[in-house]
Amino acid sequence: MPKEHKKEIWIREVVKYFWKVNMSQKTFFFLSIFGITLASVAGLALPIYFAQMIDVITKFVGVDKTASMVALVGIVGMVALMELWRQVWRRTFGCSIIPLEVRNIKKIMIECFEYLHRHSYRFFSNNFSWSLVKKVNKIVGAYENVTDIFMFDIWRLLVIIPFIIITVALRNRALGAVFLAFIIVYGTFQYFFYKWNVGNEIEANRHDSKITGELSDTISNNFNILTFASLPREIKKFMNSLNLRGKVQRRTWYRGEIIHAMSGFLLLLFEVGALYVTVRLWGLSLISAGSIVLIQTYVLRLFDQMSSLDSTFKRLNKAIWESAEMLEILELPHEIQDHSKKILKISQGEIAFENVNFEYVSKKPVFQWLSFTIKPGEKVGIVGASWSGKTTIIKLLFRFFDIQGGYIMIDDQDIAKVTQDSLRDAISMVPQEPILFHRTLKENISYGNPDATDEEIVAAAKMARCHEFIMNFKEGYETLVWERGIKLSGWERQRVAIARAILENKGILVMDEATSSLDSESEQLIQEAMDIVLKNKTAIVIAHRLSTIMKMDRIIVMDKGKIIETGSHKELLVKDKGIYKKLRDIQSGGFIE
Repeated sequence: MPKEHKKEIWIREVVKYFWKVNMSQKTFFFLSIFGITLASVAGLALPIYFAQMIDVITKFVGVDKTASMVALVGIVGMVALMELWRQVWRRTFGCSIIPLEVRNIKKIMIECFEYLHRHSYRFFSNNFSWSLVKKVNKIVGAYENVTDIFMFDIWRLLVIIPFIIITVALRNRALGAVFLAFIIVYGTFQYFFYKWNVGNEIEANRHDSKITGELSDTISNNFNILTFASLPREIKKFMNSLNLRGKVQRRTWYRGEIIHAMSGFLLLLFEVGALYVTVRLWGLSLISAGSIVLIQTYVLRLFDQMSSLDSTFKRLNKAIWESAEMLEILELPHEIQDHSKKILKISQGEIAFENVNFEYVSKKPVFQWLSFTIKPGEKVGIVGASWSGKTTIIKLLFRFFDIQGGYIMIDDQDIAKVTQDSLRDAISMVPQEPILFHRTLKENISYGNPDATDEEIVAAAKMARCHEFIMNFKEGYETLVWERGIKLSGWERQRVAIARAILENKGILVMDEATSSLDSESEQLIQEAMDIVLKNKTAIVIAHRLSTIMKMDRIIVMDKGKIIETGSHKELLVKDKGIYKKLRDIQSGGFIE
């Protein structure tokens, strides 16, 4: 959330952004303004004709009514024309603002969707998913609110004020000066009231985003809350956050009541004062009876418009700061960027890490001068203790993070100099914790190859040993798996992820603990499938369970970001004091003293 001392900058940024959005639909935008302007002018002209009617009636009191009827009929005709004029331009405005807002809401949603998904792995690791979703919804809702406020409140006010002041001044200059003075005083007070309370509005919005994030976190961790019977503790923690927000809200709303009271008092003074001056001028025969009606009508019109000015400021301020949260993300440069439009082309599938230096946190290196090469078609297993850097290798290969030194090459092409999409499109991935879309099993399996036929999807599912459990569902491959694949067990999600990689059929395959959620029987079935899947592919397989990688061409053993052993399963077992042999002994039932 932007800092309070930057609020003026962010107000300008939000206004500039929404202006740019509206300028993408210039025709509809200016037609909307034109329509609301002419409709407002027609509405303001009506009291003038009503005043004329009063003057005609009072002028011919006790006199033959024939002459007055002619004049009155003429005025009624003009009123009818003004009403028709107003209705025509109101509908013009309505028919223009609908496509304006619909098209621009779509434009904002697409921009947010694309820009958000271009942010880095680190960005999504540091933000709540629900909070991001809410920020997107906020900026869309804020655009609609700001546009409506501008059209219905601010622009109409900018039309109404000069029209009324000029019309009243033409009747009596003193009254025109009174109207102008009131508007200046009232507008000044409203501005300072806004400045007085804006900090609280910002803080309240910040607390609202924080609470949304906390709610999202607890819902995502509902299983943990139930398992640890920690609901009372979580309620207490959530209540503390609500209390902090409530404190800010109370302060904001109390100040709002003070603002409403002061605004009401100023409007009351103006209404009574204007009415008194009008009556006095009539008593001095300086204005007509019709002018009294006209001026009082305009006082009420101004009263109506100005009395809502404080709530307009409040709604505008809320919309601006809700927009600022998402706009801050839209203006945040992407951490990982394409440095060229070059497309990665896989010919053989050779992977090389050359003197790679990398750190997640400054001055805490994960890798220093890390080098190794995986030959085309070679199957390499990577093992090691937790935090040894195994999974980090995969993240760097996919360029989820940029390295601080060295090179990562695929077929002699620096991955930092090709597009991210082409790089990731060239590699199949089976993650440690597969996350599925809230879509059908068919859609999830074919996600990496959306043009696959039903026969190809079923073949991949059979190879991954998931066809059997899929067919046990009533709707088979059309079964929805719900959010993150929650309808499936861990091993079922794992098999679906493997089927997805099989169907994708890329030259390079990465498996990060791909059998970690499988029982021994399922693992054996998957290993049989892997022998087929890995054929003619360059593969990196990360595993804790050594049974998964025993058949690899080569095994790399890592510790604290360094390669300490390398060789085949048999070669590594020959080393009596080797780390790999110790890991194998532990998993075979032995213990290290």
